[in-house]
Amino acid sequence: MTRRKTDLPACARGRFDERQSFAALVARGGADWHDTVMEAIQGNPVLRQVDHQELRDSVLEVSPGQAMELVGLISVGSLLYGPCASLRAPDEERDACLRELLRAVGNGARFFTNHGHAEDGEEGDFLASSFHANVLAGTTIDICLVGVSDENVLVLWRFEDD
Repeated sequence: MTRRKTDLPACARGRFDERQSFAALVARGGADWHDTVMEAIQGNPVLRQVDHQELRDSVLEVSPGQAMELVGLISVGSLLYGPCASLRAPDEERDACLRELLRAVGNGARFFTNHGHAEDGEEGDFLASSFHANVLAGTTIDICLVGVSDENVLVLWRFEDD
């Protein structure tokens, strides 16, 4: 069964390069949000390689503030060459849109990622120029951010080859 897609906020259109990223907000189905993520990504030629068990084992929870850094990283910059320097500087329009995108998940949302700095807890710096990741998509590198509430699942993923 394919999950009902929910529209991303209008400001998010065009923020994610479809050649190197995936962005979807889908209605949550059942208690296991991992199943909802797997159903959402199956149509993507890069992400269809993701293994359900690897997804379950390779993501760690991050704070909403860290999720904000991650959504910026996924939308701007390069995983291979480092995040765009502009992410360290405030940008009212971009930041307001990214906050709106994270709020769209729903009340009480929790956020998860495969970015290696999630291991550092609250000290994790997701805009560092060098980092490791638990690669899930089989590309050179991929970073995901999954937002989960009782109602919705937000799936943001960036993937890059050399």
